[in-house]
Amino acid sequence: MMSTPALKGIRVIAFTWVWAGPWMGGVLADMGAEVIKIETRQRLDSQRVVKITKNPEQGPNQGQFNVTNRGVKSITLNLKQLKGLEIIKKLVKISDVIITNFAPRALPGWGLSYDTLKEIKPDIILVTLPAFGSTGPDKDYLSYGSTLEAVGGLSASFGYPGEVPVISGPYPSDPIGSMYGLVGVLAALSYRNKTGKGQHVDIAQNEGVTSLIPEVIMDEVMDGRTRPRMGNRDDFMAPHGCYPCKGHDKWVAIAVDTDKKWRTLCRIMGNPDWCKDVKFSDQYSRWQNQDELNKLIAGWTKDFTHYEVMQKLQDAGIAAGPSFNIEELVNDPHVKNRGIFIEQNHPVAGKTIVYRSPWKSALTAKNPPAPCLGENNNYVFKELLGISEREITELIETKVIY
Repeated sequence: MMSTPALKGIRVIAFTWVWAGPWMGGVLADMGAEVIKIETRQRLDSQRVVKITKNPEQGPNQGQFNVTNRGVKSITLNLKQLKGLEIIKKLVKISDVIITNFAPRALPGWGLSYDTLKEIKPDIILVTLPAFGSTGPDKDYLSYGSTLEAVGGLSASFGYPGEVPVISGPYPSDPIGSMYGLVGVLAALSYRNKTGKGQHVDIAQNEGVTSLIPEVIMDEVMDGRTRPRMGNRDDFMAPHGCYPCKGHDKWVAIAVDTDKKWRTLCRIMGNPDWCKDVKFSDQYSRWQNQDELNKLIAGWTKDFTHYEVMQKLQDAGIAAGPSFNIEELVNDPHVKNRGIFIEQNHPVAGKTIVYRSPWKSALTAKNPPAPCLGENNNYVFKELLGISEREITELIETKVIY
């Protein structure tokens, strides 16, 4: 017998684009919520068109959009028109949550401030996820993942000793902000169930980034010390790093946390004479001499594949794992067993591989692929709001501007 998804019956209006907002909407859809994404043909979500020159026949229905917006619905409206705004207000009356990662001025600029939304539906929940939050002197500043990493303190913490700060590349500000937004939605729904009141949950993506570096903050607050960049080093463990293996650009991560495990590692490596050196006799000594230690360990790992090193060390109770490239990740037996990547048949893009929310539960929903642009116009306008066919034709924009 199938369980009812956790958020079945909850309707979410999503003013979202790019990554942080859409990912939050996709996860809410995974939980069973009906998520209706508000789009405009005058300014498409950039994720819809990142490959527009490569696959012109797919139009605005391709790319990263199909991953981050899985399971949501799409309608198209021009919110610069009074009729478009009236439609949104009707939709607010029958919805529970509004999520947005637009700039703080966007919704108020359309006449949809939180105070106005409360007048329409007193228990509405608004979750905002702009770069720098909805208040403060920097709230209207523009930003992308790279600049949020810098402002949030993460970039200054990444990199090797004596070298420049490093931008991570994956830009965790988006998914981290999404997860805080998700928690905000769930907490607000719980509060509403208890009190009958809605609320405005304001989240800043840069603050989500800062939450990733508690040890850096603690160094400054408690010791007045600016933590240096440490590369792959750990505060206590040594060896601790990523070591070269057999094959082109193959690496394995190894972390040894006790003297006992160090002795086990030495045994697996064949107890070479250098293992007996006093410089590596205890954890602190190894930590002080880890540059030399890392070179010696790399001399051993290079003769094996990253899988072989992982297996040897894991069998002995030592933490080790291959540094997967994306092909290895998608095809890894454990990843396949967990079903992290899902194959979907998109009506325009065809077979699409997307990654699911990183948990497994009977309370999640099995959702359809990401929507084509305006795919759910008739459902929302006609079935939910009772708008006539003639009015729908007037509302829907026909020309797409890329």
